Amino acid sequence: MKCSLSGAEALAVCNEFASMTDTNTGLAMMMLQKNEWNLQRAVNAYRDSIQGKSKTSSKQTKSKIEKPIHEEPDAIFLQEVIPKAFDLIRNLLPKYDSYAGNTEGYLVVILTRRELFKVQNFEIITYPGTNMGRNLLIVHKMYKNSMEIDLITSHHESGTEEIASKERMERLKLCFKYMTDAPSHRIVLFGGKRKECTYTWDMNRNTNVYYPSTDYRLRARFDRLYYRPSTQTTIQFQPVYFELEGLEKLPSIKRYCSDR
Repeated sequence: MKCSLSGAEALAVCNEFASMTDTNTGLAMMMLQKNEWNLQRAVNAYRDSIQGKSKTSSKQTKSKIEKPIHEEPDAIFLQEVIPKAFDLIRNLLPKYDSYAGNTEGYLVVILTRRELFKVQNFEIITYPGTNMGRNLLIVHKMYKNSMEIDLITSHHESGTEEIASKERMERLKLCFKYMTDAPSHRIVLFGGKRKECTYTWDMNRNTNVYYPSTDYRLRARFDRLYYRPSTQTTIQFQPVYFELEGLEKLPSIKRYCSDR
């Protein structure tokens, strides 16, 4: 297909694809041409092809779910879930109600234990101008028949600082607005991981994907957890402790649960 972008724009999109997939601009050009220069569609197609070739993808998903199966947490927040994995997760966790932010591509997912949460409503807020199908998933629940709580998760725009940083900041502001605008009697949790884990995407630690450079390896922090308490003094709910899982290889497949 003929590219409607200028030369500079096409190069920027190719560089963005290469950055998001740890590949090169040659492969980026081929995948983008096949997908009508739609960046997210091209990235999804590339990742689907890689995952389709992986013999461990289903086994890896099952291994990741072993801990929730045994520990039965009240709520689970997931990101970058593909539809096939979502179907498998729902089958493996029948005691949970599940909510997904989309039906294709990479999904954000919230799961809640049915015996503890009573559903009130849920919302999917599509981000204005997103090129990657990104959105904000909000699940409104009654917890233990006594506390109204909003569970929120999101996966902001991927990419380099030059291209995606401004978009990520705008989406984070929108998330905070939903948190602060929620009725004051409700508890609000916006999901991520603990502050002390400086990097949650760390190729110094994670060896799942080969990276040729020995001088520099990609490290970033993508996840946070935010909590807004209820104004009702009778509600006894407060943060105590949370931790980052996935710092060790899954014994059953000798891989880390994260892609990197």
